[in-house]
Amino acid sequence: MKVTCPHCQEKMSPKDIKSINKNSIYVEKQCPSCDGWFSLNKRLTKIKTLGMTLLLITSLLNIFGIKSEYSIIFSSIGLVGVLVALLITFIGKNEKVDKPRH
Repeated sequence: MKVTCPHCQEKMSPKDIKSINKNSIYVEKQCPSCDGWFSLNKRLTKIKTLGMTLLLITSLLNIFGIKSEYSIIFSSIGLVGVLVALLITFIGKNEKVDKPRH
């Protein structure tokens, strides 16, 4: 999966990214060609985290058999959560970050 820099529109492999700053759930990356910083849109990052959280919670409920009569509902909700997270991961837009937050 190629990543596009919002500064210079250069397509790069995730392995080519110079530096990464992890700031809570937001991950900022530095472009190897223009040295500009970018990250996934903040709203999309929150939705992606919500989708992964849904998957985790529903999976744990199914594993431990809590309210097992609802396991098909939990599985469906978990599937929706992971689909949302995957779509945002592969289709989400990056936005410019002025400077990295430490």
